[in-house]
Amino acid sequence: MITIQQSALNAALNAVTRASLKNSLAAFSLVRLDANKDGILHLSCFNGETAARAITYAACDEDISVSVDALTLKAVVETLDSEIRLSSEHNSLVLQSSTNRTTLRIVDEPFPVIGEESIHAIAALTGTTFRSLSRILPFASTDSSRQVLQVLHLTFAHDTIIAQAADGYSAGCVCESIEGPAAPRSVSIPISVARLLSTLVEEHDTVRVGISGENRYIFQITNLEDSKDLTLATVTSAENFPSGQIINLIEDARKSTTAHLNVLQSSLAQSIRMVHAMVSQSTFIKAVNGIVKIASAETETGQARNILEGTASGENAAIWLSATYVKRAADVCKGELAIRIADGKKPVLIEAGSFTAVIMPMMVDGHKDPFPEDEAIALNLPDLATV
Repeated sequence: MITIQQSALNAALNAVTRASLKNSLAAFSLVRLDANKDGILHLSCFNGETAARAITYAACDEDISVSVDALTLKAVVETLDSEIRLSSEHNSLVLQSSTNRTTLRIVDEPFPVIGEESIHAIAALTGTTFRSLSRILPFASTDSSRQVLQVLHLTFAHDTIIAQAADGYSAGCVCESIEGPAAPRSVSIPISVARLLSTLVEEHDTVRVGISGENRYIFQITNLEDSKDLTLATVTSAENFPSGQIINLIEDARKSTTAHLNVLQSSLAQSIRMVHAMVSQSTFIKAVNGIVKIASAETETGQARNILEGTASGENAAIWLSATYVKRAADVCKGELAIRIADGKKPVLIEAGSFTAVIMPMMVDGHKDPFPEDEAIALNLPDLATV
């Protein structure tokens, strides 16, 4: 019999069952419980792409290894409190708590679990660092025909880690300092795995990254204060992500900047909402005489125009961009952000601290400048010499 506190079991289940799916394939819907007399309970799930294991501690007077429906077990445990006792009887897992007794059918369906693999450590990240890297996930492609871009690309260097994601029209990049590996290494993590990790990692966690085998990466998430011990294993994607091209694109855009805008994130985010309210994706950003202006395209609904809270330096410049791509960048920034414009035909950079987004311009025909009042007005003055 296993005896465990409801809070400990619920926390472990809540984490590991995120790697399970309600699926016609039974193995994808199961959680496996493995416990022996050493007092360690392993909970394992698999969703066809990622294997997950959570470790928690319990009193156990016998060896148990059973698989049951993951979401059902989680739902039952959430209804219980205090101490829970689990035991295996015939073809059922029995849960008892106070006067409650619930039986779940044991499913004899094998699936991959994380064992005692030999892991080569690459780097250790703080939870804060990993969450910062995860800011670029919205930039990954959602087009199933572009699998090479449906990844989170990580580059480990001596003392930095660079995360990149792109969809062909925009790209996000975050660079953070770490105690890096002995040798540089790059890896493309499937975007579904990266999103799963982003929901599991909290600021005070430690994330250890390692490799087991040729292309199997291990992510161990721990927090001693919360007794958190969660491990995910996944097979990496093909190594043909255009990392170098994105870095070159960012550097070229930075060097060719003619107008440098500094604006408040809150002001930009509010203005993008106005653009969407006009049922428009076309966003016009203009720097003129030190002022930053933004507008939507003119539609049947109307046209939004606003002056952003911020300043502009350098030459006057204007560009049309997709509101969706600008919103992605604004949503992951805080405080002040910088917008670098070269001209209306070159990529724009949006930067804030360690975050950089590069956005391709929109080539629009027929759209007029929403701010015609900025055009110079020719004045015909009399010739004073003849007066």
